[in-house]
Amino acid sequence: MKIYSERLFLKYLFSDHGFCFGVDMKQASYLFLGSKQGLILQRRPVGDKVVENLNYEIPDIVAALRAEAHAVPSV
Repeated sequence: MKIYSERLFLKYLFSDHGFCFGVDMKQASYLFLGSKQGLILQRRPVGDKVVENLNYEIPDIVAALRAEAHAVPSV
């Protein structure tokens, strides 16, 4: 089961796999995610849609954020 809202500046997602809160500000967005794999707090670019693009599936979001954190920037 998933319950989510993408309205206003505060976004939330509750599911059987955990929870996720997002706050949109003028300079950045902030993502706070809790799941069986732990807690994640990240500053994201304004208008970031990682949660929406991954269909509000917390395991997929966690995997994408971890992969992004371990990616080696190309030169």
